[in-house]
Amino acid sequence: MSYWDTSSLVKLSIAESDSAQFQQLAASAGRIVTANIARLEARTVFRRREAEGALPVGEAAVLSAEMDRDIAGGRVAIQATDSEVEREFTEVLEKCFSQSPPIFIRTNDALHIASAIVAGELEFVTADLRQRGAVQLMGLTVQP
Repeated sequence: MSYWDTSSLVKLSIAESDSAQFQQLAASAGRIVTANIARLEARTVFRRREAEGALPVGEAAVLSAEMDRDIAGGRVAIQATDSEVEREFTEVLEKCFSQSPPIFIRTNDALHIASAIVAGELEFVTADLRQRGAVQLMGLTVQP
């Protein structure tokens, strides 16, 4: 298993230049772990791409339903945002902002990292270049 943030999950649904690489990682991962916020962020990405004309009308709903099926079927496991994740979220913020120079982490990125740590995942899959430094600082291995 490995933890996947939204930037990596979306690449499994929308064909992008590096989607094949993420498809291979997903195939070798078996089950994927993510936070519930990833479902909401992915819906936003799908709908934005549809509004931009990059996806056909109605495709955002289809892709969201597919993600929900992957979750219901157990291919994607959701790490609940509970008090343990909230505590770890605070730790991520403190560690990132205490660096010299600080790592200016965004809220949702810190939430994803905290969720991965609480889920016990050591591998963090992301396409987000800004997030990678914070992931490494927290002791997780970044893929790809």
